[in-house]
Amino acid sequence: MKNTRGNSEDAVYQKIKNAIRKRYIKQGSQLVEGSLAQKLSVSRTPVRSAIRRLAAEGLVNSLPNKGAFVITPTLKEIEETFMVRGTLEQMAVHLVAPSITPGQVATLQDLLTREENVFAEQDLDEYYIVNDTFHHKIAEFSGNSVLTSYVSTLLDRTRIFLILFDPFSKLSISPSLNDHQAIITALADHNGQSAAHAVDQHIRNSVADLEKVDVIPEDYLST
Repeated sequence: MKNTRGNSEDAVYQKIKNAIRKRYIKQGSQLVEGSLAQKLSVSRTPVRSAIRRLAAEGLVNSLPNKGAFVITPTLKEIEETFMVRGTLEQMAVHLVAPSITPGQVATLQDLLTREENVFAEQDLDEYYIVNDTFHHKIAEFSGNSVLTSYVSTLLDRTRIFLILFDPFSKLSISPSLNDHQAIITALADHNGQSAAHAVDQHIRNSVADLEKVDVIPEDYLST
């Protein structure tokens, strides 16, 4: 017997998430359960579940006695988050470079191949997962669990920015591929300085890609 309730909740979650990604539902907008349920021809239950999942992912802020709202990150917040993440990832590659193994290099190379494939398929949800796994693995290889934990937290936040602004959906080639390959090459050569430089360039490119799209200005007011 099929779990139709579960399927309904997943479908509603994906529809609302896609609407946020494509900016049909604008940043700062309130997610009203009744209105969304009516538009999607479902009960409020799957809508409520979807909003909870989106809040857990950080795409939505749920405010007591006010409701749920799509987040509105500012350009400054985005840049600061990427800057801190870049600093920690540079620390990670400095730790990894001296002792990285051929097996670890192969793991990163396999993830790069997977990244290229899922991007070609325009499976952006899977792309974000693979992209995060690439960076998380490098932090994990450092052997520093505190560093790995902080990198993971910042990856979650920057993934939200990518989902909101969706800068890659109209590109035919992932802009991260060359950056990721440069990081792998430097690590395989046990060159921590080159790897750190590659990470820094990658972070700068990521911020630049977001700045090319319609990023919310500092004085943005939702209506």
